[in-house]
Amino acid sequence: MKEKLWIFIAKFLLVSLPLFVLWYWKGQDLYISILDDSLYFFLHALLGVSAPCTFPKDIFNNLIPFVALMVITRGMKLANRASRLGWGLLILVGWHVILSKTIYFLHPEPEVISQWYEKFSVPLYLFSETLPFLLWILFARKQVVDLFMPRKVVEK
Repeated sequence: MKEKLWIFIAKFLLVSLPLFVLWYWKGQDLYISILDDSLYFFLHALLGVSAPCTFPKDIFNNLIPFVALMVITRGMKLANRASRLGWGLLILVGWHVILSKTIYFLHPEPEVISQWYEKFSVPLYLFSETLPFLLWILFARKQVVDLFMPRKVVEK
């Protein structure tokens, strides 16, 4: 089991490091631009709401671990993997919109830190950072159990 886990960690690093490089090089700005334009269209054109669309860049890093984990997880058919990857990314994008709007409403003035921001920012950020791993466990639970538990325990 230890060998299997070390191989999994090595694969995770080999896949996620190039993804992080691509993300910081071009992907992050492109993602925020697309997210900003989409949210602007949704809020302004469809709902008539006039809320600023601002996204802090550093909170969207959780896409990379989820993609890397889903790519390296063995034992899933390609169509099944693609479907679960798509649903997970959709959930993460939805979470990014919710998180960025929540942060904006909790902390509208950068100079003044509100009491609500102090209370809720850490739990929101922690949940955001753990969400890709929770989604991976949800979407690949059989493979995760096989990876972390010996076969004898799994069969009982």
